[in-house]
Amino acid sequence: MSWGGSVRTASGGPFRHKVQAFVLCMVLLVSTASATLGLALLAASSGPFDRAFAAQHGAEVALSANPARVTAAELAATSHVAGVTAAAGPFAEATVQTQFGGQPFGQLTLAGRAAPGGPVDDLVLTSGHWPDGPGQVVLDDNISGPGPGIGSLNLGSSTLTVTGVTGKPSLTVVGFANSITSSADGWVTPGEMTALRAPGTAPALQMLYRFTAAGSDAQIRADVAAVARTLPAGSVAGASSWLAAQAQAEGNGAIMEPFVVAFALIGLAMAVLIVGNVVSGAVIAGYQRIGVLKSIGLTPAQVVVVYLSRVGWPALAGCLLGAVAGNVLAAPVLHQSAGAYGVGSQQVPLWASVAAPLGMLALTVLAALGPAIRAGRLSAVEAIAAGRAPRAGRGYA
Repeated sequence: MSWGGSVRTASGGPFRHKVQAFVLCMVLLVSTASATLGLALLAASSGPFDRAFAAQHGAEVALSANPARVTAAELAATSHVAGVTAAAGPFAEATVQTQFGGQPFGQLTLAGRAAPGGPVDDLVLTSGHWPDGPGQVVLDDNISGPGPGIGSLNLGSSTLTVTGVTGKPSLTVVGFANSITSSADGWVTPGEMTALRAPGTAPALQMLYRFTAAGSDAQIRADVAAVARTLPAGSVAGASSWLAAQAQAEGNGAIMEPFVVAFALIGLAMAVLIVGNVVSGAVIAGYQRIGVLKSIGLTPAQVVVVYLSRVGWPALAGCLLGAVAGNVLAAPVLHQSAGAYGVGSQQVPLWASVAAPLGMLALTVLAALGPAIRAGRLSAVEAIAAGRAPRAGRGYA
């Protein structure tokens, strides 16, 4: 038979064997989706803090300044100090005592920011919206323990009361955001800070920095000292380092990582085993038809082409659909993973969306290739006989 005839025979295979084609497509869909999810989890568990710190332009130093000793303009000018590569602020900052539901909720450090984005400490809004009016607050989503939710979703359980200031102002929680270095416990509009300061006091000032060298405690101390030298004496009230946040995140991640990696690897292994068994079984089950094809003149190479095409087309469809399904399934899982690791967000990397379907399709071809080559080498009589009865022997292999 000519190559054109073998191609026509191959292309007609899926349509003549609809059930087998559907099963192959569904198996590859599920396996590819599992592989995509597994690869996404492996990527999510690989240095989640460092990846989020880079993506969110985390603050290497969060400096608090005494407004009685330094002005906002003087603090803003420190962005030009040698060694500073990026800076954000100054932001008004206040530490307040709060209540929720009539019970103490704890001490919160609130900062006044007009927007979540910026060159340093680019906040990721995980739910709700940014404050756009008075009496609104966005909380850091790493605050532990039971507390308020978003106002529109919690029917009255979304209000914090600030105690210790005139009028005990109320703040409605309108969203949650992630600061990779927890630069504050919550954020309000800049105009709201006036109502949050104690009588006769001015809110502190916060400045966020990134430096050319900030990889050790010694370098951090040198960076802070360089900034402090350009300010009036006593201006720096305190400074926090990103290294403390990194150590805490890595400690939390070390507990979860073995379970995440194990789940991802099990999913990948099951996908490989299922595809290998189903595809090779589908080819072996067609040995009788292979005998018929050889009896009408197909060469061994044409038999291989026929059966690779017969499993290849439904497998390709399943792989493509599986990649899409894997991304959909991974979204809520990665959302939970991001919360557990304390990072803003995690997505399926592009390489995982490409590698999973390509890998599953390659596995399909390899799983079908061996049985198809063996079938192509059989004579017509042997192939028909192999399709009707099992080969003699114990069958261990």
